[in-house]
Amino acid sequence: MLAGIVSNIQHFSIFDGPGVRTTIFLKGCRLRCHWCHNPEGVRRFPEVFHLWPNCNDCGNCDDMCPTGAMQVVERKWHEGGIVTFDVPGERGVEFVPMQLKSKMIRKIRIDKGLCIGCQKCVEECPEGAFIVSGDFMTVDEVMKEVEEDRPMYENSGGGITVSGGEPTAQPNFCLALLKTAKEKGIGTALDTCGYVKWEILNEILDYTDVVLFDLKHMDPEAHKRFSGVSNELILENARRIIGREGVEIKIRVPIIPEGNDSEENLKDTAKFISSLGFKKVDILPFHPWAGQSYRLLGLEYPFAVGEWYSDKKLEKIEEIFKSYGLEPNRMGG
Repeated sequence: MLAGIVSNIQHFSIFDGPGVRTTIFLKGCRLRCHWCHNPEGVRRFPEVFHLWPNCNDCGNCDDMCPTGAMQVVERKWHEGGIVTFDVPGERGVEFVPMQLKSKMIRKIRIDKGLCIGCQKCVEECPEGAFIVSGDFMTVDEVMKEVEEDRPMYENSGGGITVSGGEPTAQPNFCLALLKTAKEKGIGTALDTCGYVKWEILNEILDYTDVVLFDLKHMDPEAHKRFSGVSNELILENARRIIGREGVEIKIRVPIIPEGNDSEENLKDTAKFISSLGFKKVDILPFHPWAGQSYRLLGLEYPFAVGEWYSDKKLEKIEEIFKSYGLEPNRMGG
């Protein structure tokens, strides 16, 4: 039975396609976006992260790691639930539950170059301070969870959404999930960045009702700086999907501060979307939640945690899209 690596299955999702949905997050992505809101899903293989609020500084992990992958970046007593960590290159204030006050903790980064994924730290840690992102699951195992949500699909017009990471980074598993869902009469959606060979994407579309397609930047060089790849393939795939009968495509534009929110890029983006015949566009404003995930997992985050887009800024952005005949739909933010 075909298996894939799943980082999460989210039930009762309302932002990942029509109706109420079950979103299946697959691990692995070919892009390296600076603002990625699912950092635990970027690498394709299962990974261990240190959940530092659970740590009691026992030091057992130093002895159990066979490769010395544990890097202690801070040890500190704290009281009152607030800890200030001074880490080389960054400074952050973190909230720690009150019941953990007056306790020594340590914050560990796991060197991914040294970690061999043996998960000894996960098995042996008495406090559950190490977690694994990514479980091997068969199609049947995933669909068993999906089937439990079938009543809400029927009542709302929902279904499953395969997301990531980037779901097409596991093309065979992604295809099998969507095909099985369709065979069971469950609606399907694909949430993709579009960076995939057309031959692969085209086959996946045979079993896809709705495509949620991200447009991150219109300038190829800027796109490469911010995501690690150029955008030519992505834009070409957007054009090609439109030609597919029976497949609805929704364009989604993440709005990133000092990333893609310049007036010039927003106008170019709106012009491109309008040229494809679209009348609507989903706007995904940058939000600070991801920053907490990065810090919780001991990862560096390039943005200030806690900063939101103001309504005034978003209204100006929406006016740009409206000027090109597009109706912006603000999602979150």
